[in-house]
Amino acid sequence: MDDRYTDRPKYTMRISRLTIDKLGIRLYDRVSAVLAELIANSYDADATRVEVSLPWGVTLAGTVRAAEHDPYRIIVRDNGHGMTADEMNDHYLRVGSDRRHRNGSDLSRGLERPVMGRKGIGKLAAFGICRTIEVISVGGTESEQGPGGWPVANIVMNLDEMLSDTERDYHPRPGPLDGTFDTRRGTTVVLSDFLRKRVASGGELSRQMAARFGLERSDWQVEVHNSIAAADQPRNFLLRDLAIDVMEETRIDVADRPVEVGERFLPVAGWVAYAKHPYRDDAMAGVRIYARGKLVAQTRDFGIVAGFTGEFKLRSYLVGAVHVEWLDEEEDLVRSDRQDIIWNSERGEAFSVWGRNLIRELGRLGENSVKRRVWEEFVARSGIHSTLQTIAPQDRVFRKSVIDAARILVDNKDRAALEDQNHIDSLVRLALSLGPQRSLLETLKEVAEDTGNRLDIVVALFETARVAEVYSLGQIASERVAVVNRLQNLIDDRRSLERPFQELIERAPWLLAPEWTPLGMNESLKRVRAAFERWYLQQTGASLVTTAIGSEKREPDFVLLHDSGELWIVEIKRMDYRLTDEEYSRAVNYLYMLETFLDENPRIGEQFPRRRLTFIVDHIDRLRPASLSSLRNDIRIDRRTWRELLDSTLRAHRDFLDRVDAMRLGEAGDISAPGATAG
Repeated sequence: MDDRYTDRPKYTMRISRLTIDKLGIRLYDRVSAVLAELIANSYDADATRVEVSLPWGVTLAGTVRAAEHDPYRIIVRDNGHGMTADEMNDHYLRVGSDRRHRNGSDLSRGLERPVMGRKGIGKLAAFGICRTIEVISVGGTESEQGPGGWPVANIVMNLDEMLSDTERDYHPRPGPLDGTFDTRRGTTVVLSDFLRKRVASGGELSRQMAARFGLERSDWQVEVHNSIAAADQPRNFLLRDLAIDVMEETRIDVADRPVEVGERFLPVAGWVAYAKHPYRDDAMAGVRIYARGKLVAQTRDFGIVAGFTGEFKLRSYLVGAVHVEWLDEEEDLVRSDRQDIIWNSERGEAFSVWGRNLIRELGRLGENSVKRRVWEEFVARSGIHSTLQTIAPQDRVFRKSVIDAARILVDNKDRAALEDQNHIDSLVRLALSLGPQRSLLETLKEVAEDTGNRLDIVVALFETARVAEVYSLGQIASERVAVVNRLQNLIDDRRSLERPFQELIERAPWLLAPEWTPLGMNESLKRVRAAFERWYLQQTGASLVTTAIGSEKREPDFVLLHDSGELWIVEIKRMDYRLTDEEYSRAVNYLYMLETFLDENPRIGEQFPRRRLTFIVDHIDRLRPASLSSLRNDIRIDRRTWRELLDSTLRAHRDFLDRVDAMRLGEAGDISAPGATAG
């Protein structure tokens, strides 16, 4: 008798509800990770084609888009062997059993692929991003094919229903297609009723998914569609190997470098190298480790301690893809969430030692390559040669001394630092200031050794140094005058919004602290920002934006700045804004989270022993007494109005601007008349 017409549930999942919570929601909280698990299931089911459809560049949430709207669902459809109702019960709805032992083979049913799945928990991954999973599977042997095709098994699983009772078996509800027939075998998984999760844009999503798979086969194709693409937007991409431009002279092939474990040598394959550019996102960072074609770990250093040659640059440029099949064979060394391996096992420790030795070799190999490329890019972007030719066309010694100074300043930079034109300009100004001093010392040494005591050489050199100083100060002065005028205009225009204020403060932090030193600030700050934002997301599940520059699609939560030894949260509000108690508490919590992050990461924290929170807001009359007391008594927290900020900036820079004007007058009166100077 057809089970649909009896009181006995047709489908049963035997699993603790708490297991669903631990294995589904807690382990998989990124859309790309969930898609990887569903695609891996299709691969293990002998699919040759998988189609994924989802909206790109949106935040999924059932409260934003109704679940029944197809463009806002995630659909994964394959042409694999599918499942019958019995197979659905015996295999799919059995969670946590080793499928390789259960089936007696670690190869797929038809194409004999080494299967990726093992623990039987990947099917729960989707509950990390949604509450409802529908599975439609058409399966069966050739003998089970009827006039209408193969039988359809269709179930709907709901997370809230699963977690409502922790003891009883859960019975998924049969879907509308259950018990029908279809002429094409395969499985379709439909996700809906989403938690608040972000889907990356097309390029980023492509990189995230490509990073999770390390195989390309002629009998395997995955196509990802944008379900909300406009006519002028990208509509799809094919899953490929992750493409990373590398410095070919640094590439190391590891196929001939097995891992020594006791008296055995275990094979590895793949490569490591330096990327041509610093990481674009986390998917590209470090060495990706694969087993059976699927990502099982990602490391930036294999746990190597600090102090090795090339460390500074390697941590920004290291990339690679290493295939280690024995991590997932007779001994299972892959963590349940497939996000890392068990490093403290015998093989894991041996692999770690192997990796650290590789890192040391690559660091030595890549040091000079990165330095050369960074210097070439600095020269191209700074225009330093043309600048020197303009201000000192006849003085080859001066030009060489400035170039030598610039080489020293750029020596330990990476290419990320050169993305900021302000930072490049700062390096040029400093080289112009330092170069003449070096040239001066060399010339004075020549004069001391010359019995003729040629005073004209010293006079000429001092004139050259003065030219460089006036040039450098003139550049700084013109930039600061422009910024002060911009601030004045924003304040006078009482309609100005927060964003232009945020960008201005971030580009010119000396508005808050006139003694601010720009050199080195942007380079290290980018690293701290990125590390703190990732840590905050892991701790709270909420994303955080700490810069107003380069984040056009989202307003920053605050602007994070730093000076030597000080990390600074700046909460910026528009003109005439009244700060609320909730906003004050949220900003103080950011300060608390920042301090916790620095305490948990002492190597970063020791660089910034002082941490501050500054509110730039005109009114605080809406704050409750407790918040007002905190603002007045906590030495880490202060507040300024926009008029106060402008006044302090003008006062702090008045002497500086007067000095520059005086030097310019001196340049016109003295340097243009060398004879008068000599007299």
